[in-house]
Amino acid sequence: MKIPKAWISLLVVIACIIYSIAAQATINTIGDGNLPTRIVEVANPQSRLPATKVLLPDWSRISLGQLPGISQSGAIDGSPYSQTLGYDLSRTWNVGMTPDQYLKLGDISEALQAEEFSLQAIQAIALRTQPEANTDINSIDLNKIALSEFPLIGEQTLSHLAQVVPELAKTQVNNITPVATLLKSHLITASNLTLAQVLTQYEVGQMKLGQIDLSEFSISSIPNLDAVQLQQFTGWMNSNVSDIPGLGQVPLGSMPNPITEIGSLVMRIDVVYGPTENRRNNTISGSDVQGFSVPCTEKDCAYLELDDLENTGRSDRGKLEGKQWISGKYQEVEGGQGILKAVNNGREPTGRLPFGKAFKVVVMEPDETTDTVDTALFFRFCAWRMGCTPYFIGPVPFFSYKVNSLMFVGNLNEQRTNTASLPTGATREPKASTTNRTGVIEKINPCTFSSASQSITGQSFSGIDLRSLGNAIAEIESAGSGDYKAIGIHTCADGGLNCGRALGRYQFMSYNPYAVQLIAAKPGGQKFLSQVEQGHQPTEAELFEFFPPADQDRAFMADMANKIQVTQEQIDPATGQPFTGERLIERVAQKHFGGDYSKVDGNGSDALGRLSLKDYGKTALASYRNSNSDNGTLTCSPNVNYSYISTAKNTENGR
Repeated sequence: MKIPKAWISLLVVIACIIYSIAAQATINTIGDGNLPTRIVEVANPQSRLPATKVLLPDWSRISLGQLPGISQSGAIDGSPYSQTLGYDLSRTWNVGMTPDQYLKLGDISEALQAEEFSLQAIQAIALRTQPEANTDINSIDLNKIALSEFPLIGEQTLSHLAQVVPELAKTQVNNITPVATLLKSHLITASNLTLAQVLTQYEVGQMKLGQIDLSEFSISSIPNLDAVQLQQFTGWMNSNVSDIPGLGQVPLGSMPNPITEIGSLVMRIDVVYGPTENRRNNTISGSDVQGFSVPCTEKDCAYLELDDLENTGRSDRGKLEGKQWISGKYQEVEGGQGILKAVNNGREPTGRLPFGKAFKVVVMEPDETTDTVDTALFFRFCAWRMGCTPYFIGPVPFFSYKVNSLMFVGNLNEQRTNTASLPTGATREPKASTTNRTGVIEKINPCTFSSASQSITGQSFSGIDLRSLGNAIAEIESAGSGDYKAIGIHTCADGGLNCGRALGRYQFMSYNPYAVQLIAAKPGGQKFLSQVEQGHQPTEAELFEFFPPADQDRAFMADMANKIQVTQEQIDPATGQPFTGERLIERVAQKHFGGDYSKVDGNGSDALGRLSLKDYGKTALASYRNSNSDNGTLTCSPNVNYSYISTAKNTENGR
């Protein structure tokens, strides 16, 4: 089937808008956008602006197993340390592995103290905090988890188990089926004896459970095993997190030493600079060895320039003005402690520890061409009481920001250091094509917005400032009712064919194709949409998990670009000419309110009966006029190929 040129043009425009918004979201995005987040309101210390919203990871719903996969493979030859440590430090990690797969209990002991958990406590927390994530309840049911899935138990001797498992020594062996099987394999029949009696009468105390096939027994086959703290098992520090049933699902905010924000300082990204910069001394990055004000005195000083929240620029300078967070991709510093300090030559990327010691947050690639920057997490390995390696296990994708986004930096230490960071020798990689979760294959910045005063991506389309239009519509839809957290009543449209709720800042209907595409791409997203269709009222946590603020902005911008593109080719019955200028804004707003096929300037309203279509358009236009918008044109590179998946017909909002 031949695709009309008008449709091809429209698809290119939609692709451009989605590309632009992905880089220029009002609120920063995290990783691939699928991690739970929470919005925190930060009061402006200068009191010139109202409270500002910053998006932070929701550690109460993020576990080690949910963090993104690592982006680079690596390995450590631990043989030089084996004799001193008492176990082999050798490690291997591969691209795509999540932190629970390459971190051991000893690595996270200082930061999270997970060894204080028992299996019973882990199961209770996993059930309480992430019921939706555990679609297979058997994955945390200790009656159905085989002992072989808890490898640490295979390293325990019968004597040690009798010491650490409550009441086990007093239990008859015939009620401890794995132990009875182990004894029978050595031709010992003592079913009627207690474990204590067996240990007294036979020299079996050093037998280990791993000598038999443990896949035939469940964890509950050893009474009270689930009540033992992990740290009471021999060799606990060398057990992978993923080898402790359920631990990889425990939220980091529910650990014995929970992850949280250290300090409260939030700063605004003023400018981003690439690796051509040098000699930067007003820094807030470094390490817990050199401090967090390590200067960059040589080459390759890519960095973020940060400001306080007054947002008036260099005309009003305070002590926080011009702070520099140096890129850890291009600069490294001293790290590590104890005998493991020598690993990786004692170097780690420069960065900060705003969430504690579990991982380091590192600025990666500041890009002046798009005014964006990526950040990443780096982990470390530790040996019990023998120290830790530098933070060099990474990168694990984290937040992406744009200029003027807010960034949590934690506590600042003004103490200066005389030692400087060293260049890593990294080079800027050419931007390759990528496919994002909306199905758009993206090339290098295909869309640019130009005006007399600035060059920004994704802000204007056909002379309409999309951000101002977004603010105008949000003022009607969600101001005073939750903004990004707003949830509307359940309603049906199109003769009952489409049912759902209005979601978020722009009150997108849950069946809007742009919202559906982003929500359905997430794990559990389709189930969420089905529940909302049937009347379920989402919690704030569910809304942020499946339709977070960055996605709300993406969906709105793409939808508006589509509506503008189509509407400006339609005839305005009031003038007999195509919609243009303020009438174009009014009609696009009407379509957002009543659907693409709603009557122009109609008297119909939504289920709440607030405004008519005509009044909605005029109210949105009045608010748009009051916004500080820039006039310009959006231009798209003509030699870019796009593939856009699942373009759906718009339906009426039905509100």
